[in-house]
Amino acid sequence: MAENLTSSLSLAMEKDLLVFASELERDHDRALLDQLIAETRLYDSAKSVKELLDFTSRLRHIAPFNAMLLHIQKPGLSFAARPVDWWKRFGRRPKRHARPLVILRPFGPVDFVYDVLDTEGEPIPETAFAFPTTGYVRQNWVWEIENILRKIEITMLMLDRGDRSAGHARRLTKYKDKNRLEHFEIGINQNHPPETQLVTLAHELAHIFLGHCGGDAKRGIKSNKPDSDDSLAVAEVEAETVAYLVAKRTGVSPRSESYLKNYQGAFQDLDLHRILKVAGRIEKQLDLPFPEARFFNRA
Repeated sequence: MAENLTSSLSLAMEKDLLVFASELERDHDRALLDQLIAETRLYDSAKSVKELLDFTSRLRHIAPFNAMLLHIQKPGLSFAARPVDWWKRFGRRPKRHARPLVILRPFGPVDFVYDVLDTEGEPIPETAFAFPTTGYVRQNWVWEIENILRKIEITMLMLDRGDRSAGHARRLTKYKDKNRLEHFEIGINQNHPPETQLVTLAHELAHIFLGHCGGDAKRGIKSNKPDSDDSLAVAEVEAETVAYLVAKRTGVSPRSESYLKNYQGAFQDLDLHRILKVAGRIEKQLDLPFPEARFFNRA
């Protein structure tokens, strides 16, 4: 009996140590990236941040965070993909001695992609990278998403509101339990077209995953609730920047510029690391961009 108890405690401690080590590794990676951004001074102006967002929007087959890594390595990049994707889709391969670009691999160390200019083989069709930008979202999409969100303790309410009212997000529980999801609520204006509802949904989910509605231990969300007018402005800029990215990469053109004019002073505190990570998380949760707009499985 005592031996079993000792063994169980040992396994539990080992598991806790592994979790702790993983968290330390993530914090270390975050610190290195923050240092890289600070030292290169690549994103120290509104113009440079806008260029990054537009770049990330174009490379919708690359996860937002990986797109930033590519932008740091080669800002003028027009299109990049893994060797296997170049070959399967276009019958092309990297040129001899071509320099690969590094991205992070899910559940692994790194992966390599190549700029279109560093490949050779079959001609590329002129319309190959002309992604649809019609901004169309099918009518029943929001209802499908409602069912998906319900399974992860996020309730979506369809509200009968005027045109100037978009939505809201709030936490309904305070379990503070690593084994239990907190329950959140998102409100969406039922009178808006599906394209606007997609932008609103991305904005409100961003508030949740950025911690603006409070923490969620099981989801790994740390509380980052605004406690002043300044922090509220930063929260709105963060959420709308995420929504802008998710929408643009889906083919929808949001009216984020006019919305963000109210919060011009908050851009200096923009946390690009969090924004890109959350944008990728929302895309994964909502299965975006839409399958019909994809070239490859996302890198």
